[in-house]
Amino acid sequence: MDELNDDRPMLDCLLAKEQSAQYQHHHRDLNAGRTPLRWRRKICEWYYEFVDYFNFDREVVGVAMNYFDRYISSQQYCEYEHNILATYQTVAATALFLAIKLHATSCEISEEDISALRKRALGKILYGTTKPQDILDMEMNMLYGLDWKVNPPTLHNFAFMFCKFHPLSGICAESGSYLYEATRYQVELAIFMPELLANFNSSVIAYAALKNAEEKIYAENPLILTEDGKRSLEAPTLHSEVVMMDPSQVIQCQMMLKRVCQLPDLDYFSDTDRKVSNSPTNVVDFCD
Repeated sequence: MDELNDDRPMLDCLLAKEQSAQYQHHHRDLNAGRTPLRWRRKICEWYYEFVDYFNFDREVVGVAMNYFDRYISSQQYCEYEHNILATYQTVAATALFLAIKLHATSCEISEEDISALRKRALGKILYGTTKPQDILDMEMNMLYGLDWKVNPPTLHNFAFMFCKFHPLSGICAESGSYLYEATRYQVELAIFMPELLANFNSSVIAYAALKNAEEKIYAENPLILTEDGKRSLEAPTLHSEVVMMDPSQVIQCQMMLKRVCQLPDLDYFSDTDRKVSNSPTNVVDFCD
């Protein structure tokens, strides 16, 4: 309990940062369709493939897309401009370049090895283009365009914190693990969906994903909770002074996530013989 109390200021900080103007202004531009959906989806797919190849944590994708969306929203690009595709490619590459430089980590690799891997990945982006200087120039433009606000509160941040506060995490390790993995799986898919990002805060999306995962666990294992545990879940999962969410927004977001993401069975994420990663680009069958 003391550990959760120690984490509460961190969650408060994430929520406060989410409400700041620097991280809010681009959401309505996603709804305006400033970036063609087919281009944005290709960028997401490339980000996941690149990050998976280098075995970085996939939170980097969320950070890179945040940079990309925010920067594009601050510009006056038009889909039909001359050479606009090349411009979008440069912006996309630079957003990933910057996200890896600042945020690339891996729970499976030592800090010494991750540093070397980060350099390899940055070199791959930089020298995989015809004009590396374009990336370096765009990096400075992007930093100024983002007002140097390069630590956004991500869907992954909220997924981790919400699952940590959930009572189930202290009741059953296996179900607690599924709760987190299934929540994270949904938020990874949510990055593909500008209609979600445009209409809901990241905290609402992550919380809706958690509620979907929770429903899946209780549907398949209704006896997992004691009566005391059930009563604790009937109360707000998070204390009201920490997070205030409109229940109708959470439900609406849950429904949108369910339409694109069928959650796997409870043993899916613990299957060590599985041949594919949890990346949305590799388990797309669940979103059909």
